[in-house]
Amino acid sequence: MATSIEDLIASDEIEESGPNVSADLNCPICQEVFRFPRRLPCLHSFCQDCLHSHISDTVSVNGPVKRFFCPICGYESSSKEEIPMDKWVLLFPLNTLILPVLMKSKVKLDLVCTVCQNVDVTSPAEDLCTVCEEVLCGNCSKIHKRSRQSTTHTILNLKELPNKRDTVLNNHPALKKTINDALDDLDKRVKEEGKNILQKEKERIEELSHHDFESNLTAIQNANVIVESANKYATQSQMFQLTKAIINQLAMSQRHINKKCSKKNMLTFQLEVSPKLESISAIPRGEIGSDGFKLLNKCIAESLIFEKVQATGDMIPWFTSLTFTKDMHVLLVDYNNQTCNLLDSTYNTITSYQLSGKPWHICMRGDKEVAITLRHDRYVHILSIQDNVITPVRQIPTQYMCYGIVAYNEEELIVSGPCGDGKKYYWSLITLEGKEISYHEFDCRGKSQTYVSLNALKTRLYISVNKDNSLHCFGLDGRKYFAFKHRELKGPQSVALDRDDNVYLLGGEPNNILQLSPDGSLNQIIVEDLQKSPVGICFHQNGDKFVLTHFESANLSVYVLNDRDG
Repeated sequence: MATSIEDLIASDEIEESGPNVSADLNCPICQEVFRFPRRLPCLHSFCQDCLHSHISDTVSVNGPVKRFFCPICGYESSSKEEIPMDKWVLLFPLNTLILPVLMKSKVKLDLVCTVCQNVDVTSPAEDLCTVCEEVLCGNCSKIHKRSRQSTTHTILNLKELPNKRDTVLNNHPALKKTINDALDDLDKRVKEEGKNILQKEKERIEELSHHDFESNLTAIQNANVIVESANKYATQSQMFQLTKAIINQLAMSQRHINKKCSKKNMLTFQLEVSPKLESISAIPRGEIGSDGFKLLNKCIAESLIFEKVQATGDMIPWFTSLTFTKDMHVLLVDYNNQTCNLLDSTYNTITSYQLSGKPWHICMRGDKEVAITLRHDRYVHILSIQDNVITPVRQIPTQYMCYGIVAYNEEELIVSGPCGDGKKYYWSLITLEGKEISYHEFDCRGKSQTYVSLNALKTRLYISVNKDNSLHCFGLDGRKYFAFKHRELKGPQSVALDRDDNVYLLGGEPNNILQLSPDGSLNQIIVEDLQKSPVGICFHQNGDKFVLTHFESANLSVYVLNDRDG
């Protein structure tokens, strides 16, 4: 088990023979031992120069607000203050808990006075204020001691710091406040997300209830028309049979309405903190109980609910991708017949729309529109889905051929595909007008298709690359978290995430489904030896089942997820 920084501070077993310190004391960006470690509000630390470079490279400006994201967990830091870019890194405190360990290990730190740095003066640091988390030169230290606001602060000489570990640990109200603030912020974000989920579920239930009531009202109106017609033309015997059937139908409709009314206000929401919670950063949504679901980290798709056969054209269908709409209808694209198909909640076809090319990936954009990519095409095609009618809306140009697509929000999309040189792939964030907000490339062989998916908090992007037999994970700032390869993964197709941010990756040649943890380690192979290669996957909104499409097959396979432990 890795030793924590706090354990290292409290331990007497720190090496004093040179820079062979724990890997926990390495900067996550440069992978070298910390130099002048600065700590972000999310509690991740980086060398001052590394953090400055990261801010300079990734900061975005929205009016008076400047913001960037932690390269580890994606936590947003922002400022409205008019501070020069080269000074912004100084807003973040030193991680003074690490300093005693580094100095005990005889790491050369070259610490300079924090106060003098703000006025572009370089003065060697001599002392440390454990409350302000600043290192000070001799003059600034004297001023700090005489100041009314800081006269009670604990000041330690840096030369004595390696032997003052207990003092450092016991004089850290600022760190305690930072931790409490971070926990409060996490609690606020979780509750806000929970409220949003609750509101969406209420709206969905309201809409479904309205649909049910409309259906029952239509049935009653139809019954009334039949009765009026029967009064004119039916015999007495026919009238008797008809009346009996209508009474039964009305009674069934009444029971259905009463049942819906009784359940309409039963939706509740409860937040629970998982006992497995060990960190307040980079936490999968299921780990903090934000949606009230039971974790399914060890699950098995052991139940094939049913298969549905779809026929949409002259050729054998090949449904390369699918998605659910807000009202639980299904949209899927047929590569061979070049159609976009709308299905009802029981997977029966409602309507189809003829596309101008072979479709590859599909995603919802808001509640009423869908975005589709076409193979070998440099456009995203936006279609409107209203009143069970599919109509074209617009085309959005892209720099290269785009295969994978996912909605980042209602105004922006993420697309991916090969750059064209056979050595690199790209992903970019674009607006509905085709403006490129950000563009990123990564090394990967081939010119083949990709699929993309986002985690629930929209901080991590997953891209599968078919010919490279790989899955790549990125932060939205462009940082690459991992590239996954495995002997059981060949010809990867679609990728999707469940309610706990576990990643599901379809193996096209071994005909399997791999489940990965959010950090890229293989949890298990949940489905093996499928009769047909899986191509598309989409999770049901309640998260307990998913739908598969297969290579050149008209079948839709619906699986339910169960815990391995029951």
